[in-house]
Amino acid sequence: MAPKTKYTKDEVVKAAVRVVEADGLNALTARSVAMKLGSSTAPVYHHFDTMDELALCVIKETQRSLLEYTSRPYTDRVFLNMGTGVAMFALEHGQLYRALMLEGDRSSEVVREFFDTLESELPKDSRFAALSSSERRGLLRKMWIFTHGLASLICAGLIKDCNQDYIINALVDVGTDVIGATLAKHKSNGKSS
Repeated sequence: MAPKTKYTKDEVVKAAVRVVEADGLNALTARSVAMKLGSSTAPVYHHFDTMDELALCVIKETQRSLLEYTSRPYTDRVFLNMGTGVAMFALEHGQLYRALMLEGDRSSEVVREFFDTLESELPKDSRFAALSSSERRGLLRKMWIFTHGLASLICAGLIKDCNQDYIINALVDVGTDVIGATLAKHKSNGKSS
């Protein structure tokens, strides 16, 4: 009978997340995870048949962490908090943001799941209660283009002196125009009906 592994699946995933956060998704190997655990590669292969399986767990854990960032109360506006959370995650966990949103063949699935979650939260912002589901989705898509661009520039290190206030101000500046235009269009469509 084989000896019982002393590392749980969760511990292996957490070590794998640390590898990706430090060195990127391409650095994720059984050996690099084992080094983080301080063990042989046996625990990795005990819990995962392939490294792709482990990479998927890392992506799911990163997605969960990103969604937690989007639910933090940075401001008193739910929608602004969502965008701020995305950009703050990119600022504080650039390699993980890159792995989740910019690398690999899972990005489109992750973005779709992410969108669905954010869309379900959007009605909590009272400004959007009167908007139809398709109008809210359109607004979310427009703001996503800017927010993802901002987050990508942040994690690439192309925006210097970036902090939470900078992120909030940038999102408010663009959001004021995009949200204002969406609400005005909704109002004018309502009057013409």
